[in-house]
Amino acid sequence: MSAHRTLNDLSRAFDSIGPGQIEDPGDAKTITILQWGQICSVVTAGAETRTLAQPTKPGMECKIVLDTDGGDLTLTVTGGYNQDGNTSITFDTAGDWVKFHSVKVGTSYYWRVLGSEGVNVVEGRDLMAPSSVIDALIEQYASRVFRDGHFIKTEILIDITGAKSVATDKDVIGDTGVCHFGQITTAINGAIVCGQVTCLEVPATGADDIDFYMASVGTGAYDADGSGLTNAASLITKGGAWTIGSPGAATAMTAAITADYYLYLLSGEAAAGTYTAGKFLIELWGLPA
Repeated sequence: MSAHRTLNDLSRAFDSIGPGQIEDPGDAKTITILQWGQICSVVTAGAETRTLAQPTKPGMECKIVLDTDGGDLTLTVTGGYNQDGNTSITFDTAGDWVKFHSVKVGTSYYWRVLGSEGVNVVEGRDLMAPSSVIDALIEQYASRVFRDGHFIKTEILIDITGAKSVATDKDVIGDTGVCHFGQITTAINGAIVCGQVTCLEVPATGADDIDFYMASVGTGAYDADGSGLTNAASLITKGGAWTIGSPGAATAMTAAITADYYLYLLSGEAAAGTYTAGKFLIELWGLPA
């Protein structure tokens, strides 16, 4: 077969299904990716399922798109799509999509999410849980870790409603017992190079001057001197009340978080009270190990 004939055949194939397109196998069937960059556009006629087969080599990319929404699509990613082993992704609107990249872990290959829109993807694995006291006490705690370009991005959303501050500057905010709100590790979060905090809701009733600290121990308890913990260091010494900040007006951390260190909130003033409001978004950027 001539090179000219080969190019013509490829051109006709691309004209009929689009470059990189693979056929939707249908309800309850398996999507198998054999080449880099393949796209499967799914059409549903009701609530349907598809299974994405595990990749067979690293460095492959693919995209699954809900082309026509006749009912919700549940995609099962064989082997899991993140380090937590989550497997199920729901598409419920035409145009929802997920882009995957294949990686080698030990002797096996897995899909990892590069990007998505409209689906319930859990992007990456959760940060190590906060102390049991903080987890039970505060109104809301959520964290996620995901790839953001060349960086590993960590986001922590914390609502301090229900926590307490005391009338001693630099004491740990929380309640009875250990009160860190997570540990940063290189394996999960990368080597942290910078971070910032945005106030989403002004703290009320307790101290509104709140400092962010790190320490090498996870034993810091409520009403203890947080600045006296082993290897304690300030990440943000606010020096005044927090105010609502926009994404472009976050408060930068003055130090990078050291690997394996724990995070704490400390009173930046001598003001006792139980918080009735107060939300913060902590963002960290790390380099892969």
